[in-house]
Amino acid sequence: MKRFGFCRLIRPALLAAIAPVALSACTTTNLPDAPKTIAAPTKANPHYKIGAPYQIDGRWYTPKVDERYEEVGIASWYGDQFHGKLTANGEIFDKRRLSAAHKTLPLPTLAEVENLENGRRIIVRINDRGPFVGDRVIDLSHAAADELGFSSKGLAKVRVRYVGETDVAGVAAKPGESVSAATRVAVSRDAIAPTNASSVETRDRLGELIASSTGEAAPARTPRAIPDLWVELTSVDNLDAIASMKLDLPELGPVVVQAGESGGRRVQFLRIGPFIDEAIAVASLSRVKAAGFGDARIIHGPRS
Repeated sequence: MKRFGFCRLIRPALLAAIAPVALSACTTTNLPDAPKTIAAPTKANPHYKIGAPYQIDGRWYTPKVDERYEEVGIASWYGDQFHGKLTANGEIFDKRRLSAAHKTLPLPTLAEVENLENGRRIIVRINDRGPFVGDRVIDLSHAAADELGFSSKGLAKVRVRYVGETDVAGVAAKPGESVSAATRVAVSRDAIAPTNASSVETRDRLGELIASSTGEAAPARTPRAIPDLWVELTSVDNLDAIASMKLDLPELGPVVVQAGESGGRRVQFLRIGPFIDEAIAVASLSRVKAAGFGDARIIHGPRS
């Protein structure tokens, strides 16, 4: 991940303790590919979730932010048995909305799903975990499967692409409704501009989807301002100091190290981001401070 000069992901040596997983909550007799929808209570408590690595039926899954995620595989769908129940990030599952379950992407995330058998494409809100059968890559709501034209078949070969993280307070769109904008968007690492540039060119996936559904020409790639809101945890003179810090923050996304100067000396800044929505950055700042980084703050862009 190279955005500004020296920048790399920290991978803590120790994983956080893994909560026990109840397999009965992940599968059912009639829907073997059902996600980890929680049966009760049904009062919504939506929250941003990445989560620690977990194991289902002897197989390990590692949730993470992956802005370049793209995968081809089999999609399934679920509906009645989980309608009105809580999803893995505390939302209420509505089979009539365009939502989905995925094993590792952050919750909630917007993803583009293309049915490779008929060319149909939609944007779904990923707010649940699953599917855990074979090598299926995504479990769609009944409405999403209808839009992609495979609800009667049950399965379809699809391509799934990450579009971006989205507002925690939002809900999945119904067919025909506009899709909420992403608050943290997919960025091609190969398209990052030089440090002194003011913009990059990125693919407008939402625009392309709208164009394909209306029959109009796809929009041209346009310059986009580089997201520059970061939550700065702290700074260190020596990277060896990082080993003693508690940096396993799975609910907040990956911690990034960026080199810079402070008080005339070379230091390493520990940051989370970037964000293009101030409300999301402020919420992340609160959680960072609660995790023990009392001097954390929001900054605009990296220091040179």
